[in-house]
Amino acid sequence: MKICEEKIPPLMVFQELFNENVLFARGINWLYPDKTEEQRLMGFANISSELLMTGKTLGEYLTEAVMYSKSPLFAAIVKEPTEARKKALAYDIALIKKIVKEYTAAAVKKALAGIEGATADYVALPEYESGKFTLTADRLIKFAQKNGTGDFAKYKAFTFRGGKLIPVEHIDPIRLSGLKNYELQRNQVVENTIAFLNGLPAQNALLYGDRGCGKSSTIKAILNEYDQLRMIELPKAEIAGLGDLYAILKDIPMHFIVTIDDLTFTQDDERFGILKATLDGSLSARPDNILIYATTNRRKLIKETYADRSATDVNKSDAVDESMSLADRFGLFITFTQPNREVYFDIVRQLADDRLVLCGKIIGKDTAIGVFVNINIVFTHIDFPILRHDRFLIFCLIRIISGNGADNQVLVCRMVRRKVDIGLL
Repeated sequence: MKICEEKIPPLMVFQELFNENVLFARGINWLYPDKTEEQRLMGFANISSELLMTGKTLGEYLTEAVMYSKSPLFAAIVKEPTEARKKALAYDIALIKKIVKEYTAAAVKKALAGIEGATADYVALPEYESGKFTLTADRLIKFAQKNGTGDFAKYKAFTFRGGKLIPVEHIDPIRLSGLKNYELQRNQVVENTIAFLNGLPAQNALLYGDRGCGKSSTIKAILNEYDQLRMIELPKAEIAGLGDLYAILKDIPMHFIVTIDDLTFTQDDERFGILKATLDGSLSARPDNILIYATTNRRKLIKETYADRSATDVNKSDAVDESMSLADRFGLFITFTQPNREVYFDIVRQLADDRLVLCGKIIGKDTAIGVFVNINIVFTHIDFPILRHDRFLIFCLIRIISGNGADNQVLVCRMVRRKVDIGLL
């Protein structure tokens, strides 16, 4: 193909690039003689500005566009890579590689200047970097089989609202190593998740217990441990759309955990029946690539009143069974109880030790140790980000007075409770 003279042949798999991508739709496709010179200048400017804005070369830009493509045909190729489909993919890859190689800034400016009637000073236009496009069809298929396609390859977490999946761009970075104690409970969640990822039998899980014991944190930490896992946050208000969510996810070659936080219902809440039927009771089978992890502070999941207990049901046991029926449909029921004094002190000490290590990395080991000897040093180093938070200062105080008796420890621990939420109580 002759640059800026012959239009680029249409792509087969990644057709959306020509229709939706700025670099093609308002860039390369505006460089031809059938456009006005003003349009050609704008086309070149669009290419340059898009690459400069993203900080990528042309090769890097198109590599990312292909890797995260939402093309239905690409998704079909990944799911079932027949020879005919692989040939179509190879054709697109070869064409994109040729575009990156030939459509350099210098070559494009030279071609535009050579169009009959061109008067603009193309030489003065800023140049973009071409870079390289090194993807092959086989490498792209392997990447997508491991990481998914479209937004599922680009993002690890989503929120389901209004029947649509909304990507979460910045997920909570919490890791399992940052959670202290409750090892038995977390190991149950971890083992169940590993079995799920390995295609072995796994159960929906309900994490029940006192507030602040790490139920939600455990689920969020799971996401950061396994690259092949994707997580969908399902707000309680959207439970009625759970069937639609299943329909979206069931054919995608990825493993999904649907999370529902603080799962509770009021009497006569229709969402109670919907969730119960979805978990175990509807005619449609649960997709093998989806699990539900929910958290709650209520074992019965339904808010009760004394009026409910005196109720009008002839058989009171039936009323109790109904309130317990949803919780019983979770294969795993994991209890997080409020820590006693000894466990609480142990958790605080572990968190303090973690911050000692982190502080040592920032201001030096010797100085960090000194922080716990003389509180004045804390304020001396207040400009350091890790030392700007009351949380850190309180943990310093705990370490400073840890050898001065249990009474002082109790006092400071009460300060922790009042001053900062450490995610435990």
